Amino acid sequence: MKHLIISREYPPAPSGGIGTYVLHLSRLLAESGETVHVIGQLWAGAEKEVEEKYDGRLIVHRVPLDDWTSMRGRKPSPAIKSPEAKSLYLSDFYPQCFSWQAGLLAEKLVEREGVDVIEAQEFEAPLYYFQIRRALGLGPKRCPPCIVHLHSPMEFIARYNDWEIGQPYLLTAKRLEDYSIASADALLCPSQYLAHQAEAHYGLPEGAIRVIPHPLGNTPVLNREAETWRKGTLCYVGRLERRKGVIEWLEAAVSVAPEYPDAEFEFVGADVVGHNGISTEVFMRGLIPRDLRPRFRFRGEQKQASLTKFLSKARMAAVPSRWENFPYVCVEAMSSGLPVLASREGGMAEMIIDGRSGWLSPNARSDGLAATLRRALETPPASLAEMGHHASADIRRMCDNESILENHLRFCDQLAGDGARRSLRLAANLPWPQRPLCTAKLKRRPNDESKEGIAIVVTSSNPGVSLTESLQCLRQQTLRPAAVAVVHHGYPNNCTLEYLDDVQRGGWQIISKGKKEAGAAKNSGVEAILSAGVNPRGFAFLDEGDTLQASFVATCESVLQKLPEVGLVSCWIYHTQREQKSFISPCPSFPYQWLSNDSVPFSVVRTEALMEAGKFRPSFSQGFENWDLFNAVMAAGWVAVTTPKILGHHHASKNSRGFVTPSSSYWTMRRELFERFSTEIGREAKEIFLLAESYTVHSLWGDIFALRKKLLLARVLLTNPVRTAAAVAGRIKYKLSRRIPNRVREFISRNLLPKNG
Repeated sequence: MKHLIISREYPPAPSGGIGTYVLHLSRLLAESGETVHVIGQLWAGAEKEVEEKYDGRLIVHRVPLDDWTSMRGRKPSPAIKSPEAKSLYLSDFYPQCFSWQAGLLAEKLVEREGVDVIEAQEFEAPLYYFQIRRALGLGPKRCPPCIVHLHSPMEFIARYNDWEIGQPYLLTAKRLEDYSIASADALLCPSQYLAHQAEAHYGLPEGAIRVIPHPLGNTPVLNREAETWRKGTLCYVGRLERRKGVIEWLEAAVSVAPEYPDAEFEFVGADVVGHNGISTEVFMRGLIPRDLRPRFRFRGEQKQASLTKFLSKARMAAVPSRWENFPYVCVEAMSSGLPVLASREGGMAEMIIDGRSGWLSPNARSDGLAATLRRALETPPASLAEMGHHASADIRRMCDNESILENHLRFCDQLAGDGARRSLRLAANLPWPQRPLCTAKLKRRPNDESKEGIAIVVTSSNPGVSLTESLQCLRQQTLRPAAVAVVHHGYPNNCTLEYLDDVQRGGWQIISKGKKEAGAAKNSGVEAILSAGVNPRGFAFLDEGDTLQASFVATCESVLQKLPEVGLVSCWIYHTQREQKSFISPCPSFPYQWLSNDSVPFSVVRTEALMEAGKFRPSFSQGFENWDLFNAVMAAGWVAVTTPKILGHHHASKNSRGFVTPSSSYWTMRRELFERFSTEIGREAKEIFLLAESYTVHSLWGDIFALRKKLLLARVLLTNPVRTAAAVAGRIKYKLSRRIPNRVREFISRNLLPKNG
């Protein structure tokens, strides 16, 4: 069998448990004789685009994302060339740049290598573009089933980190992950804890998620001296992230430490800046009384190979998470021979037997952790060593490489035999409390299948060169539009009349309606085309200055023809305000669509859906006519999709706010739009309110948070200039080292640097 696994965290790229899982599983599959392709991220030490291992049975493909040599923060890799990939990197959610490139590469591998099954995690939705392109008929003819492995949904991470899900980065991640989960042919998960939680959250039937624990890998058992069991550290390994319970763990440790003078606490892991711009480590240090600070050590981010050094000096490990899945830090600590103190909020409760292989806190609060910590510190050294032995034996039995591999292969064999199903069609209703996945049904179908083609209505209030450009792009379409109507809805004068005459002599149908709102003008174009006997499958509406890529009509026609449940086809576009930018958005869906229009202005509306919605409201303009119509189409049960391709250029005014230009009638139209859908909005009022509140906070206070972050940085610099200078020097040293060949680096280290440097 041929496997394809997609994960940008595949080592040595920056990774956590996801990367570790893919590393172990791909190796086990390859060693068992399977052929495995892995798509990962180009990174320092992994700069080859293709690398073969295990006699060619494991082939690692790497695509660019970050420029890891940059000293000015996050920058796109210079190897990213395509406009779509660049736009995705510069979007609200930059990891989708990896998903896009990985999806296109996956399509080639599926066809060329004969891939039988595809697997990727839900985190950051690396399968999203592969799945959406497949559903739209843009992918390869070969359709292997897609497994989505549940590790840590961004929505859950945000909730337990006290982050606002309405942040553009997090909200985009949630929407893409939701689609990927809904479109998966099968769902896999390493813990019963997350499986039950995900089934309840997404409205899936019980047992819909297959549970297979993570494979152990090659973690060795570490020998510890008797002195280590008596005075070893209490070691926390993992990101300094609120979700990981580090704040509560520190509070518990601070409250208990005075009672146990020999207890020393170690924190090993990268610092994570919280949603309010405060470094977690800085915040935690402020919670430690001055007299206890020497007993709390923060080791920062460490390489995977260095972790055994810290675990070997520990008498117990801590996994105090507020929420967790099946953490590898717990697996690795237990397999090394350490008892683990953990909360019950995760798969740790499935790994640890309280009192035998560790200690389970009744909750993840500081008081519960403190009580459990006292129990652990009262355990005699000899008992600790025995518990460590049990921990290693138990986890090695649960995560045995051979049995995990056997279960995984059996699961993949069955799935490959069943073939792809859900991934072949659109995920119509994304998960939300009122619309769980198990109730998602495609209920709309057009009654008239004889319609063909896409008709174009072009509206113009001041015809000129921009109108000429719009019409010229229609002549260049690879598939000719079914009909084109040009509607002039401004005050006529000699100049405009003369220009319109020229346009008409060029073979275009001109409709002059005098001064009318945009909605009424577009309706006039629709009526003119239909009265001429044209029977188009859908309509697109261009404003003067809008231009379309040559494949626009063909692409949208193909989507409507292949997917009869679709009533609205959007796309990616460039839009002009003060400068050219791209507009990239997930597929339009409620409740997000109530707050802002995720469909581009010249989205194609299926004719039947257009008629059912009552066409445009004549009094609407300034972009509200589009938003109102698109909402009506979706509210009627038609599916809306966004084709992942840049298919046009929208010319927005300098004062444009997205695709809506505020004016004296702005709030009137907005109120009327909401009043039209009061019943639908009422059903989701709570979610809409929370999203709107989050949008407002991040819009109004973003600059304040940025300023606060700078002030905190300045405070750290002023209070501890020596430490700050050392950190900056270390960062510069690391960046420079990435640019220096290994031979030169080794020579400098051996001959020029001091031995303690």
